[in-house]
Amino acid sequence: MGRLDGKVAIVTGAGRVGNIGVAVARAFLAEGAKAVVGTDFRTNEAAAIVELVAADGHAGVFRLVEQDVTSEADWQRVIDDTVAEFGGLDVLVNNAGISIHGGIAQTSLENLRKVMAVNHDALFLGIKFAAPHLAAAHARFSGGGSIINNLSMASYMPNATNIGYHVSKSAGRMLTICAALEYGAQKIRINSIHPGVTMTPILREGLEAYVASGMWESTEAAEAALAAMNPLGVASQPEDTANAFVYLASDEARFVTGASIYHDGAIGLRY
Repeated sequence: MGRLDGKVAIVTGAGRVGNIGVAVARAFLAEGAKAVVGTDFRTNEAAAIVELVAADGHAGVFRLVEQDVTSEADWQRVIDDTVAEFGGLDVLVNNAGISIHGGIAQTSLENLRKVMAVNHDALFLGIKFAAPHLAAAHARFSGGGSIINNLSMASYMPNATNIGYHVSKSAGRMLTICAALEYGAQKIRINSIHPGVTMTPILREGLEAYVASGMWESTEAAEAALAAMNPLGVASQPEDTANAFVYLASDEARFVTGASIYHDGAIGLRY
């Protein structure tokens, strides 16, 4: 039996090949999820992602739908459609995120608000609209409903050249804790995962920005330097991180809420 047999999940930010959202969706289906609804503001890679998931050969259903995670109406639509089609909702993965490079002097208020909206406000909206449905999951699974926020090592590592990303991820950690306290009585577990250096499209774009700023000579040098910051000396792959999401989504974690899982190769030990 799979660890997520029969569960229905929504995974935001699952619209790019090679990112954590797609890896999580595939891992959930591999562990027996009944259905995974992936969402993203862009769906231009939908055909490639659907083909990739289909090639895994799992019985569960996968959908990729368009969603603006900063829109209340979009949240309501995605959740209502998911519940109507699959009979409920058991897991929400708040994975969508953006980064706009720059320190305070270089960052406009507009760009700061844009990053906060996607990386923090969207978590608030997801929790708010999903909670009434996740509360019913306890009748189906001993672990109840599960919300997992992807918050990155940026939530605890200061950075003077990427202010919006790091501040928004830190705010997301406090939101996770507060929400865990609020929704515990409804048997909804709310936790966060903090990936370290993980080779995703958004990281590669960030490395290019660092190279442009003169911090490193090349993206290869940047990747090597970041990987060397943790004791293992390697970068994580999205599939590695997805395993941590499987654990928190499963009933194995039924007594885990308000927790931060540092999936960072121990880079956090330096802070």
